[in-house]
Amino acid sequence: MATTHWPRRRWTSAFAEDHLQVLLLGVATALFGLAVLVWPDETLRVLGIVAGVWLIALGVMRAVTAFRADNSSGRRILAAVMAVVLLAAGITCVRNADGGVVVLATLLGLAWLLSGFALLLIAMPARDPTRAWLSVLGFLSVLIGVAFMLWPGPSLTTLVLISGIGAVAVGAGEVAFALRLRSARARPDAPLRT
Repeated sequence: MATTHWPRRRWTSAFAEDHLQVLLLGVATALFGLAVLVWPDETLRVLGIVAGVWLIALGVMRAVTAFRADNSSGRRILAAVMAVVLLAAGITCVRNADGGVVVLATLLGLAWLLSGFALLLIAMPARDPTRAWLSVLGFLSVLIGVAFMLWPGPSLTTLVLISGIGAVAVGAGEVAFALRLRSARARPDAPLRT
């Protein structure tokens, strides 16, 4: 290992005082990841409820637009119809969390599909290497969108599991960093080993 002499006092004064905060953040992140891995179905239900609350909020905003006097009658009618649909979908998601998961997966699938189609459209006029990369990315985005639309449950379960594994890894890294900060505070003049 190489020994590098960095200006340790500046480094330790900037970070070492916060080692307890970083440690607590790391522990909380790791515990969140473990909870997601232990209870993936409960995590999906919570996501379904959150999706329902989000749709209700969108519906309320559309309802406000429908009642604004400065909008044209056509726009007010369209906003009212959208408000009813969004509110009904949101209430359904909150009352039936599994239905909320399907709605969330459908929304994610639509987002992937639309971004994939946009990438494919952008790829058409591009030159050779750029066209190839954009086409591949667009095609993969479309495939992921189709997967979310056809298999919403397994797609979201996979997404939740990846999130749980990622949170555990990040939390462990934060704990290790906090311990390193604590040791740097205890020995401010020791060289930093890289």
